[in-house]
Amino acid sequence: MIRQSLWLLLSVLLCFAAPLQAHQMKTAITKLLFNDRSGQLEVMHRFYLHDAEHAVKHLQGKAADIHQQEAARAQFADYVATHFSLTLNGEPLQLKLLGSELDGRHIWVYQEIALPKAELNTLSVRHDSLMNIWPAQINVVNLEGRGQVRTLKLSKQEPQQSFNFSAEAKPDSPAQH
Repeated sequence: MIRQSLWLLLSVLLCFAAPLQAHQMKTAITKLLFNDRSGQLEVMHRFYLHDAEHAVKHLQGKAADIHQQEAARAQFADYVATHFSLTLNGEPLQLKLLGSELDGRHIWVYQEIALPKAELNTLSVRHDSLMNIWPAQINVVNLEGRGQVRTLKLSKQEPQQSFNFSAEAKPDSPAQH
């Protein structure tokens, strides 16, 4: 009887531990879309709302409420915009912050810039949002609209990486994944 009770207790604890483990993986996804139809390079950052809530309280104080306060959402969007940058062929791109929106379990932050006229050789990405709060934060960046989808996985140890489009680039190059 005691053994069955212990197994039941252990099973219940494991059910509660699984969701807690899922939230310990701090990950954001950013999509860079070269949109020829709109003439824009569109940047869409998606963060888990749970992570953004904790970050806003850490950055702005315990009274900050990302759900109820448009100002808290705007400050979070500004924070993301200052921790994200693109450099094309060594020249920084001046992205425009469009805003943010709540969407279920996520918060989206949007930026854009007119499609660059320069030849696309190297696109460097720096994205260290939330890494100053959680050293284990991973920011995944997907590039779409220029051939096959390409992905970078940025971390505190490597918050800046590059997509290489030059003819000499090998598909398995460590600079692009």
